[in-house]
Amino acid sequence: MLVGIDVLDVVRMEKFVQNEHFLEKYFTPYEIEYVSKTYRQTLSLAGIYAAKEAFLKALGIGIGGGINLNEIEVNHETNGKPYLQVVSGKAQIMLKSMNVLDIQISISHSDEMATAICILETSNNQKDDKNK
Repeated sequence: MLVGIDVLDVVRMEKFVQNEHFLEKYFTPYEIEYVSKTYRQTLSLAGIYAAKEAFLKALGIGIGGGINLNEIEVNHETNGKPYLQVVSGKAQIMLKSMNVLDIQISISHSDEMATAICILETSNNQKDDKNK
């Protein structure tokens, strides 16, 4: 099992969401459309971004590790529960090579902070090499 967590300042996100280039670079069309229908758009974007960062941390690479954030999509079940899917690119290759069977995420936020956790279940339930 591999775990990543991220905490994000919502005020910081507010500064970026006005920039269309930022949105297109870090969010998928589905995510942008989903957020446009929410009551607190910046909070939703911050939560989604935090989930993506938590996923990258679970992989052990973080931002700048060669995975485009718009290759990773936070989608939602009909009851609103978020789930993460990898749409393309390097992340798919990494998941396969790491024998990842399942990805679980949880997102929460207050008026000021968004947080997310990502758990990657591997076929042999191995721990991250750094924790051995």
